Amino acid sequence: MQSYEIKMKVPRELPIILHKRPEEVEGDIRRQAAIRYYKQQILSLGKAADLAGITRIEFIDLLKFCGEPIFDFSAEELKEINQDTERLGTILE
Repeated sequence: MQSYEIKMKVPRELPIILHKRPEEVEGDIRRQAAIRYYKQQILSLGKAADLAGITRIEFIDLLKFCGEPIFDFSAEELKEINQDTERLGTILE
């Protein structure tokens, strides 16, 4: 996978305030950006995990830990899924 290096300046005291090493702060920022882009449906689960620098399973665990839904379906989408499930149930009987 090709990648770009993006540099970012943060306040010098940020790692001190967060009680973390600068590398840990960088990881936190990457994970938070990945969660946000995933929630906004800008990135897929796999791409968000890549941005976070972790595996898909680890990203799913991160979402659960942060109280974020893994799948965020609208009411209409849930209704359609339910109808499809009912139809499948009748076909399999």
